[in-house]
Amino acid sequence: MLVTPTPWQSKVHRTVVIGQWVALTIGIVSTLIETGGSGVSLGAMALAATYVIGSTLIPEEWFGARFGTEALSLGGAVLVLLALTMTGGAASPYLLLSMGPPIFATIYGGLRTGLATGILSGALLVMVTLAREGDLVASAPALALYLVFVLLVGVIRRLLEDIHQQATILAEEKESATLRLERLQTIHTALVKLSEDVSAGRLNAIEVGADTLEAILERFPGSAGKLAVHGEDGLVVLAARGIPDDDGHVYNLPLSTSDSQVGMLELTTREAMTSGQLAELAAGLHPVSVAFANVQLLQDIVGSAVAEERIRLAREMHDDIGPSLASLGLALDMAAMQQSHQPEVAADLQILRSNVTKLVEDVRASVADLRNDPGPTLTARILQSTAPMEGKPPIVVDIDERRPPRPAQIGELTSMITEAARNAHRHSGASRVVISGQVDRAFGSCSVVDDGVGFDPTREPEGHYGLIGMRERASKIGAVLKVESKPGVGTAITVEWGTR
Repeated sequence: MLVTPTPWQSKVHRTVVIGQWVALTIGIVSTLIETGGSGVSLGAMALAATYVIGSTLIPEEWFGARFGTEALSLGGAVLVLLALTMTGGAASPYLLLSMGPPIFATIYGGLRTGLATGILSGALLVMVTLAREGDLVASAPALALYLVFVLLVGVIRRLLEDIHQQATILAEEKESATLRLERLQTIHTALVKLSEDVSAGRLNAIEVGADTLEAILERFPGSAGKLAVHGEDGLVVLAARGIPDDDGHVYNLPLSTSDSQVGMLELTTREAMTSGQLAELAAGLHPVSVAFANVQLLQDIVGSAVAEERIRLAREMHDDIGPSLASLGLALDMAAMQQSHQPEVAADLQILRSNVTKLVEDVRASVADLRNDPGPTLTARILQSTAPMEGKPPIVVDIDERRPPRPAQIGELTSMITEAARNAHRHSGASRVVISGQVDRAFGSCSVVDDGVGFDPTREPEGHYGLIGMRERASKIGAVLKVESKPGVGTAITVEWGTR
């Protein structure tokens, strides 16, 4: 198995290779001067050059492979000692080259391997010296040089390893600290947003839920989630965003304060989350949980007073403003009749009459809104109505709901979207049905899209009145129903209402 060398090993390797080329050059020049280029000296020159060229061309990864260090160091030692034997043993001009194999062994195998290679090279040099009847005392400095070089490189190797290890630890700590800072910045941004909402009087559960879910999904690309709080009838979904991966990892995280559990976050991610990520996410959810608890407490305190005030306003608008507007409209009709001989004046009066009629309709809608209990959000209603549709295809809800639709509209909108989802679930043969859109009180757009068999919208099947019923509901609340479908392509049904 090949092992990629560390940066410091590569640098030392290159340094040793350069040193070997210098030693080879010195040895060749010395040999040529002393012997004049005899056959034996040329043979020794060839052996030394083979070792240096081989150690230069052999990939560094081979030195770090299993048994690679030992094999290459032993082969190099044999080649160099043959060259030494042919050119004078301990007095050979190629003596410096014999330091290469022990140094390589120390770099890639450690001090123990380096010492073993050095002792082996020294023993071979002693045998060569004895065979040539040389003086062991004279060769002692060369033998000591082996051990000094090996020990020196071993110490340097240990220092470089420690430096590399410390650098790796520091890099990991820097990356971890950077990630923590990014997550803290996300939490800080969420807290600033909550503070701004409080200052602007926009602190409501739906806004907090939508902002929180968006911030979480930005941190985990490709994820999906649902955020719900505890209500009188159980969990109420405030926000549902994203399309969950079928093979994703699902996490249920509680929203809780020190004394109560406020709600729950269901998060589906593509990659499994680490324990550190879960802990940081839980820490980021804590201030949101406190915000939810405060909103719920505020609603409990002022709930009855708000309900009474809504009824009082509805009664005054119905009894006072409504009749006054009706009288104004009647007066404009009379004036238009009296000014029939002046077309320009009559046209202006007719425009005023149209505006008054629109005001009357707005007052009636406002009265209906005030007298009706707002109830759950559109997202919560759709999730509740589509929950019984089990089996395939799965139904995914991905709605950006800032404020629920008006109470006079939300029931009809829920019925239309549920009917479209039910038809897609039963008849489309799709792999998935996605309900998506954007909602902000008086305006919005929601689509039910599938990738199923599709149909021809201009030819509705006999005995099926789903589309007819949806169009009637849309007309009732002033919405627009759009149906886009082609056989074999899929279907998209969109309902739009209001204007920005």
